[in-house]
Amino acid sequence: GDFNFVIYLFRLEQDTLSRINGLVAELRTNAEPAAAAPQQEDMEGTRRVLVSSPEVQPKAAPPKEKPPVSAPPAFVKPQLRPGPIVPPSVPARKQEAAPPAAKPAEKPAEKKPAENKPVKAAPVPQLIKVKWSVELPLVPTHSFQTLVSGSHNRFAHAAAMAVVDNPGVMYNPLLIFGVPGTGKTHFVHAISYGLSSSIGQNNIFVTDGIKLSKGVEIAVANGAIERLSETMSRVKVLIIDDIHLLMLTETNRKHITQWLNDFMSKNKQIVVTSVFPPKALSALEEAAGFQFTQGWMVDLKPPASQVYKTILAQLLQGLDVKLSEAELSDLFVKRSVPFGEAIRTLASMKKLEKFTVNAMNPATHAELLDRLLGLTEPGQGAPVPDEEYADAAQWKPGEAGSWFKWGLFYPKGMKRESSYVLHRIHKRSEEMGLKLQWQQVFLEEYNPDELYGIPFKVGNFASEHSANGVIIMGPQPTSALGAQEAEFRHITLKILDSFLVKGAWIQSAQMRSDAAYTKILMDLL
Repeated sequence: GDFNFVIYLFRLEQDTLSRINGLVAELRTNAEPAAAAPQQEDMEGTRRVLVSSPEVQPKAAPPKEKPPVSAPPAFVKPQLRPGPIVPPSVPARKQEAAPPAAKPAEKPAEKKPAENKPVKAAPVPQLIKVKWSVELPLVPTHSFQTLVSGSHNRFAHAAAMAVVDNPGVMYNPLLIFGVPGTGKTHFVHAISYGLSSSIGQNNIFVTDGIKLSKGVEIAVANGAIERLSETMSRVKVLIIDDIHLLMLTETNRKHITQWLNDFMSKNKQIVVTSVFPPKALSALEEAAGFQFTQGWMVDLKPPASQVYKTILAQLLQGLDVKLSEAELSDLFVKRSVPFGEAIRTLASMKKLEKFTVNAMNPATHAELLDRLLGLTEPGQGAPVPDEEYADAAQWKPGEAGSWFKWGLFYPKGMKRESSYVLHRIHKRSEEMGLKLQWQQVFLEEYNPDELYGIPFKVGNFASEHSANGVIIMGPQPTSALGAQEAEFRHITLKILDSFLVKGAWIQSAQMRSDAAYTKILMDLL
């Protein structure tokens, strides 16, 4: 529990490997003769260079200091208009600190945000202490070179380039907003890479709403807030993805407010993104004491069909996925799958491919995707027979001794269905030859008619119980959350991702679908 750094592993591509080999060869000719040439090892597509000569081995750089970690903030009960399910967070009434699971956030009273007070921070689970990181790692493939520009993002592209050329001058703060799948996160990383080449990566701080709010809580609890404040005073650009997920508490509010206003007073650049439009951020602005809408605001639209195909083709090429134009259209284009969801699905498909690589008749990528999506699978929405429920009730998952520690959230009134889902996951793993065992660390109910705070409850509860995977059963279609399941799902999986917890989702209509359970297994493994 004393580690204060995170190591991110990325796939080493062939062109990078060639440059490294060239550099090693150059170093060897300038050094004493080496005993052996570098050797390459290829294991499951990941290559690494083994340098046998101690003279040419690079010294490991000390890990960049990160603030130690501590308690996440308690549930914030956000105030919103009846529309979005997870609004811009505002402080809720002051209340006694308690684990979020014990008392889920309630719908806030009809009062002005100014009359509310921040909540107290909840005790921090050990899991967060081990692995929390305030900064986001940059994604190498998300650059301006790979960003497809068109009518859907032309103004955002121009504003982003202006920020890269002259940070803190004109478009400050820059607010980029749009529905999921329009490229906000790609812009965040592209701007970061563009700025790093001109002002240096050490002058840029990239985070998101969840990581920043919890990171400040953790730093305060562990006496490291001074170090984090020093970092904020040194950097010249602050980039916050998903600002609508910023959770303000009585502990972190003063620090975040001070940093934001200091950046503006010193003409240092701020870039934020939001799923919600500017007018929906007013409550968050009042709570934070900062106007995110005082600068330049640009919206991102869903791309046209042809542009969507072009972007998808890039994704397929990067992941080495082979689909015909007709298959691409049927699986993604006609269904208007957001790019984030498409990436998740393709990554799960690549995992599934590894399990079928030794088959006598290996499946095509289109067939593997259909095994995950179940588009041609009959009888998905059929009711579950009572005898199958009875069989599921008799089965129990392993209690201990497993690396996999999974939990499940189910809608209120669907306890029987949750047991059925767990049993089907077990059966599906056996059918696929995985023979998977996992420890069921919790089985927790949520209220599908509660529009506020459920995604935060999921993230907090999973972390407190040290789960490394969470299965969420989608709400009943007739419930309040059921009408907004796509948005609910997107935000919940985003929050779990910030906790470094794998998330899997199953809709209530998919309970008899083999494909749904195959995808759950691939998402969690």
